Amino acid sequence: MITNSIALATSLLVAIVLFLPRLRQSVQWRATVTPLASIIGSGFLIIAPLLHSVMGKWALLGIILLSTLAYLLGSVIRFNIRHAEPELARNSHGSIATLEKASQWALGAAYAISVAFYISLFAAFVFDRFAIDDTTLIKLFTSGLLVIIMLVAWLRGARGLETIELFAVTIKLAIIIGVLTALATYDIQVKSAWFKHEAIQSLSHFETLSMLAGMLMVTQGFETTRFMGNSYNAEQRIKAGRYAQWIAIFLYVVFIGLTCPIFLDFPITELNETTISYTLGQAIWVLPILLLVAATASQLSAALADTIGGGGLLKELFHLSISPQFYYVLVIAIAGILVWSSNVFEIINLASKGFALYYLIQTLIAFKLVLLRPKEQRFKSLQLLGISAIVVSLSFVIGWSIPAPHS
Repeated sequence: MITNSIALATSLLVAIVLFLPRLRQSVQWRATVTPLASIIGSGFLIIAPLLHSVMGKWALLGIILLSTLAYLLGSVIRFNIRHAEPELARNSHGSIATLEKASQWALGAAYAISVAFYISLFAAFVFDRFAIDDTTLIKLFTSGLLVIIMLVAWLRGARGLETIELFAVTIKLAIIIGVLTALATYDIQVKSAWFKHEAIQSLSHFETLSMLAGMLMVTQGFETTRFMGNSYNAEQRIKAGRYAQWIAIFLYVVFIGLTCPIFLDFPITELNETTISYTLGQAIWVLPILLLVAATASQLSAALADTIGGGGLLKELFHLSISPQFYYVLVIAIAGILVWSSNVFEIINLASKGFALYYLIQTLIAFKLVLLRPKEQRFKSLQLLGISAIVVSLSFVIGWSIPAPHS
């Protein structure tokens, strides 16, 4: 009983602090909220069962590896904000501009895929609460939600989106911290062993690495800072991406660590969209309710943001004299096709490949910019070596990532 009370009280207290006017009105915090909302919207509800089912007692190492790669990718994005954007402003027809346009095509497709993921996961959580396991009904509900998302994007566009994201990320952060506090209390009370649970299947090292690569999507979101130039200057966006990743990585690593004892006490027998809700609910009954609230706040706002973001990118790329709303319909249509042809875990893997392609092209832009620097530039060789390692990692994600084993 005490863990339930701790979860609720902590969530309420954190929400009060995050809603304080001084924080809400901070320009830097508002800038940080956009990438942060996208990052934690992408992965918090699914990352724990994914990693624990695939890697077992090595799950903590898995999130550290994913987070390290994500932070390196974030560094590439921040490098390009500082160096590629001025170059694009000076020369809009050079090789850098060509690569930038190619990356936007990849990102537009990745956004459409991620919309399918957000809404599918939200629908799964809703139907799980009502103990309904009708796949067709869930997909119909998901399709209806996609239409609603499209209508909201059509009628409102980006107006008020930042406020929605601020509200959503505040609620989700409050709930996450409440969940973490309750998990820490549970772990202390039960005194279970740490890092003893096994993966649900025996996998080779290559299969494990391929599945881990297929989870890259859950760390994405920091790239949104590239497209906030109309509202924030370069330095604010660089800080926003860095702060958002610091917060998200801290929450992810702590969450995976604290769930190790629970997944030992309540082992995963099969992986599905709501495994985290079922498993945590066996230990602390209030957590599934909090997670449903978090899903409502984060998944819907993230889906709306990516619909608008993806539609905006496609409009810029096509250069057709067509209403912007047409591109929202296109994003939703792609998402709808994926909902009916794939499950959540296949969509996660597909989105990981899409975002990896975007990051790969952005990394090539950074590589070219570093290459053009004077030979005497400090750390030039080290930067080129690091960028080359990132290129190899992203190529592996695109070519060899696979979905986690699921029911």
